[in-house]
Amino acid sequence: MKKRANKVKEILLNNEKYNEVWSFYPFNSGYFMCLKLKNIDAEKLRIHLLENYGVGTVSINSTDLRIAFSCVEEDQLEDLFELIYQAAKDLS
Repeated sequence: MKKRANKVKEILLNNEKYNEVWSFYPFNSGYFMCLKLKNIDAEKLRIHLLENYGVGTVSINSTDLRIAFSCVEEDQLEDLFELIYQAAKDLS
């Protein structure tokens, strides 16, 4: 889990384009993390991700989207966040 958490942090910190659509809450080597969305409703994004990209997430409130990185292989994490980014851009 720690390796995956570190990979997620690396992905989020090294892709400045993500800053235009979200920030992220601090997290450790647990099972999930949360994005704080900017100008996009979390529930709308959750539904769009599921229906159009086959990606399941949890909307906690109108701005926070929970991502369970523990169920994603480390080599697929970058693809996951690219899909989330693309879905967010679809809605913005």
